[in-house]
Amino acid sequence: MKPKSFAIWANPEKKEVSGLVHEVILWAENNDMTLFLPNSLKQLESASNYSNFYDPVDPPSVDFLLCLGGDGTLISGVRIFSQPTIPVLGVHIGGLGFLAQIIPKDLVEKLNMIKDGKFSAQERLVLNANISNNNNSFFAINDFVVQNETAYRVTSLSLYIDGKHVSDYKSDGVIISTPTGSTAYSLSSGGPIVQPDVFSIVVTPISPHSLTSRPLVLPPDVNIEFRFNGDSEKKLRLISDGQNIENFNNDSTVQISQAKHHLKFITFPDYDYYDTLKKKMVWGKRGS
Repeated sequence: MKPKSFAIWANPEKKEVSGLVHEVILWAENNDMTLFLPNSLKQLESASNYSNFYDPVDPPSVDFLLCLGGDGTLISGVRIFSQPTIPVLGVHIGGLGFLAQIIPKDLVEKLNMIKDGKFSAQERLVLNANISNNNNSFFAINDFVVQNETAYRVTSLSLYIDGKHVSDYKSDGVIISTPTGSTAYSLSSGGPIVQPDVFSIVVTPISPHSLTSRPLVLPPDVNIEFRFNGDSEKKLRLISDGQNIENFNNDSTVQISQAKHHLKFITFPDYDYYDTLKKKMVWGKRGS
């Protein structure tokens, strides 16, 4: 399907954003494409005469989302346009930018390919979490982290999978990661790299106080539960994608499973995941 409308989500603090927004506005006008900009960009000179803005609490219905910024910008944009999830394309501006697939100089070329339908939407697993005694539901694109409210205190918890006890952890916390997030916090804590289209869930302890505690790679259809015993600190927290924090007490349990919706990444025929690993993670190279 060839898209007819799209929205921008951007980090207005990035100096490159103003020029890119101007470029995209012109492209949309020249290609008869409806474009929506967030209210946060109204102060940009390049958008001062534009009239099609939206409030993030009430996002428009569009065919795809264009994110200008780093990985944090992309994740926050996907959260806004998550009901339903729409295909997303990230433009990398500064930093590591592992999730953003293109750079600014390729933007117009890739927009033309999207307009002509020369792209695919790669589905990626999303995680859902619930805390007992809490009516809210949470989701993560990269990962959930369960740890003490006081970061430097050891977390004591028990892991159950489909109701069966698996392991007890004494650590600085536990990361529950998607394949997309396997190259983020989980990787820095010793977790494995998982190809994004291999649907699975990775459980990685953070600085475990045992040489036998190792990451687990689980099938996507399991139900994960964390319980807390008397050795646990009373005040705990659940962190979603490093952006949202929910506090709870150790008389609660945390349940995590695959979400009903998937993330949709816009990809092009020339996209190479392992080339990205080699360039941005210096993967597979020996030290000097």
